[in-house]
Amino acid sequence: MHYFTLYFSVLGLCECFNIDVKRPRIFSGPEDALFGFSVLQHENNGEKSILVGAPWDGPQNNRKGDIYKCIVGDEINSNCSKVNLGIGSTLNVSRNLKNSHLGMTLTPAASDGFLACAPLWSQECGTSLFSTGICASVTNDMEPKDVIAPTAQRCTTYMDIVIVLDGSNSIYPWYEVQNFLSNILSKFHISPEQMQVCFFFIIINCVVLRAFLDYQTTQDVVEAAKNISRQEGRETRTAYAIQMACTEAFSPDRGAREGATKVMIVVTDGESHDGEDLPDSLAECEKRNITRYAIAVLGHYIRRQQDPETFINEIKYIASDPDEKYFFNVTDEAALNDIVDALGDRIFSLEGTLGYNESAFLMEMSQIGFSTHILDDGILFGMVGAYDWEGGVLKESKEGQLKPSREAFEKEFPLELKNHAAYLGYTVSSVIVGDWRRLYVAGAPRFKHKGKVILFDLTPEGDVIITQALNGEQIGSYFGSEVCVVDVDQDGITDILLIAAPMFLGAGNKETGKVYDGFAPNGTLHSQKKAQDARFGYAMAVAPDLNHDGYADLLVGAPLEDDHQGALYIYHGDEYYIIPQYKQYTLGTPLCD
Repeated sequence: MHYFTLYFSVLGLCECFNIDVKRPRIFSGPEDALFGFSVLQHENNGEKSILVGAPWDGPQNNRKGDIYKCIVGDEINSNCSKVNLGIGSTLNVSRNLKNSHLGMTLTPAASDGFLACAPLWSQECGTSLFSTGICASVTNDMEPKDVIAPTAQRCTTYMDIVIVLDGSNSIYPWYEVQNFLSNILSKFHISPEQMQVCFFFIIINCVVLRAFLDYQTTQDVVEAAKNISRQEGRETRTAYAIQMACTEAFSPDRGAREGATKVMIVVTDGESHDGEDLPDSLAECEKRNITRYAIAVLGHYIRRQQDPETFINEIKYIASDPDEKYFFNVTDEAALNDIVDALGDRIFSLEGTLGYNESAFLMEMSQIGFSTHILDDGILFGMVGAYDWEGGVLKESKEGQLKPSREAFEKEFPLELKNHAAYLGYTVSSVIVGDWRRLYVAGAPRFKHKGKVILFDLTPEGDVIITQALNGEQIGSYFGSEVCVVDVDQDGITDILLIAAPMFLGAGNKETGKVYDGFAPNGTLHSQKKAQDARFGYAMAVAPDLNHDGYADLLVGAPLEDDHQGALYIYHGDEYYIIPQYKQYTLGTPLCD
């Protein structure tokens, strides 16, 4: 078995400055799980442990991800046990956790416990998977307390569909209608969470109605369509059938669902015998917000060489407006199958359009949990995939949600670049400025290919006030993919905002990486000067006062350094700044023998 190795050093004496690299605690997990992607120190009832995210944990076709708990003991090599968070059972949607990558983000909670996120948790909508993301608030005892899914939404395929059929003898051959029904229904996604279908007949004295609950899967409803029998009668009472469908078929007693989009498909080949009642029937449909698609089958008129104009006008009247979207006519019963694709596309379009060649994704791919920041009054989420991957932020608190619109960041992210995939929210944080005011921080590492970091305030109404914007200097450097806020003298006011560009190309055209001081022009941290891939700044964290001088210190990771073995840099704080020259340099393998 292959392993990732996580080193947890303790204070001790060595040839190095003050961090013992000779006697580390080594925690191991399966390599293909990306064990060590996120790490969090944890303590419960005096037991100290390390929580380690393994977002690719699971079989190759189902990377659910999970969290491992590693006890901090005296043994140099320690095994870790999987926590097996029951987020799926808590949500009662465990099937949706497939490939959700739980453990990509671990964040300490403001009070106790922690926040664990699965940013690729997806909703199944038709043939698409929308990665809205999900997080769970977990207690110190490793029990999911609250599930947080602020961008999860109901699929656009959450529909109740009633098919109103003309079963008169003039429709011939009947098997063409059966073929049409099975073909169009096979395009639908029948399930309690998505589409439901029932059948309704236009006949003289009675109505044959199958409840929504009769069909729980697409296979069920397609099989029923293949075997549906003609319900003959002498009169075509279309108005009566529509009236009954509106009032009876869409009732909770028949299995109709509150909040579902209501759709009616009317298929008939002749004028109604109760046309004078159509205005009242259609008014009832309008009152109940039922969208109507109407299909005129002209075979009977063409075979008898009759003018279908009056019939066509009646079916257009039945269809919702505009006619070009909701009305169809076909030359005969066999031609019904020619409109299957067009009808299916019009009934549901998962992606939709805003204009020519423009996507309409809003929160569907937001990937909540890709970045998180705990606040005193809530949680700040980065929505890296929101608004067609332009990105965004969302604040969740007891007072509700603050979710700025796409236009809220227009000052620094012009709307003409809205399809630019800036990835705003790739990382989020906050700073406390001199007047004890909190400003939020968000990185957008792909903005104009150079990256950008913005500092902003949020009003109670969700409006954005941008106070500062910092831009990257090199294309492809991923400036703003990681930020680190440091209060060096620990007085409550932020002294330094560090911004990483881990893919910055340095000497030898290598990805050396670079870390900037956002509050000091041209201020950067110093790392190894030799030409090598390093991605310096890929991860940063404030450390406790390691040298006991009263100032906070800093850790900076370089995961590709030393031939991809990785390296860790330690910097000391002094008054209100970080000394640019690193104090200790630790490789992925222990330096001291």
